[in-house]
Amino acid sequence: MIPVGHMISVTVLFTVGTSIFMGLPGQSGNSKWIALLFAMVLVVPLILIYARIHVLFPGKDLFDMLIAVYGRVLGRMISCLYIWYAFHLGALALRVFGEFSRSVALTETPMLVPMLCLGLLCIWVVKAGIEVLGRSAKLLLLFTIAVNLIIFTLSISKLEYHHLLPLFDKGLQSVLSDTMGTFSVTFAEIIIILGAFSTISNKAAGKKILFGGVLISGMIILSATLRNLLMLGPEVVSSLNFPSYVSASRINVGDFLSRIEASTAVVFVITTFIKASLCLYVASSGLAKVFKLKSYRSVVLQMGLLMIYFADFVYKDIMEMQYFSYHIYKIYAFPFQVIIPLVLWICAEIMVSRSKHKQVASQQ
Repeated sequence: MIPVGHMISVTVLFTVGTSIFMGLPGQSGNSKWIALLFAMVLVVPLILIYARIHVLFPGKDLFDMLIAVYGRVLGRMISCLYIWYAFHLGALALRVFGEFSRSVALTETPMLVPMLCLGLLCIWVVKAGIEVLGRSAKLLLLFTIAVNLIIFTLSISKLEYHHLLPLFDKGLQSVLSDTMGTFSVTFAEIIIILGAFSTISNKAAGKKILFGGVLISGMIILSATLRNLLMLGPEVVSSLNFPSYVSASRINVGDFLSRIEASTAVVFVITTFIKASLCLYVASSGLAKVFKLKSYRSVVLQMGLLMIYFADFVYKDIMEMQYFSYHIYKIYAFPFQVIIPLVLWICAEIMVSRSKHKQVASQQ
């Protein structure tokens, strides 16, 4: 079992994921930060639905809930869809890490090598157990917050506030479009967290975990987004693949403190590691539930290696990956994030209500 505090840390780092480094969907120019705030508000009803589902099925994870509501056959079929979604999301996180390594750090090294190194680390921690991932996340979150605070403080003298004016310079339509993209790419992915809810020590803490995770991660991403916009300007940010790395590279304190961007790269590795590890855990756990295996650990190695291999060939290049992430993903992920959970919640409410009526009738 994993304590609530550890699960909040996992949720924060999972939600931050690759967004802190790749940036947010970018049609709204200098109003990206407003789109981020709108997305945080938009995800609140979704969190309430997720938390309510957890209350209706305490001690169960997403796959248990699907099987309980939809039955053994249909429930397992829908579970397979979520196994794919978790698998694909983990592969996407690894691919972003691979593209970063090839673009910035290891330009002459095949992209598969850094993805393999991080992927093997994910396999090891998932086989060790979700508890190990939770303990690691608590320490890594403190480091992530500290690095972001230090970098933002050091960048204050280089911030140019005129980059934020005029507000809505690209129009309200572009802000709303980026709101939906940010909602889908960043916050609504917490549906994956439901796949690990059976491991929480406090069965009534779902709402606390989800709200805490979204609020803290939102503040971290907001600080990075504002820093990038104020230092680089919206036009430059939109033209970069990894704007957080570039903005951090421009920070110099006298002649004795430079190359700050290395610390942001470490933060990126941390958040990608947690995100890919949780996706691997949920995909392996779901596979074990669907096929009635004794333990998810028996398929972690196979799923992890397949995830690494899939990440290597799923996109032709970084442009194709970004096009999918910013334009296709919000359509592709909408059923997983909104439609299926909404139907699950409605069916669960009806099922629980009927069960209560039957209990009352039998007592009378």
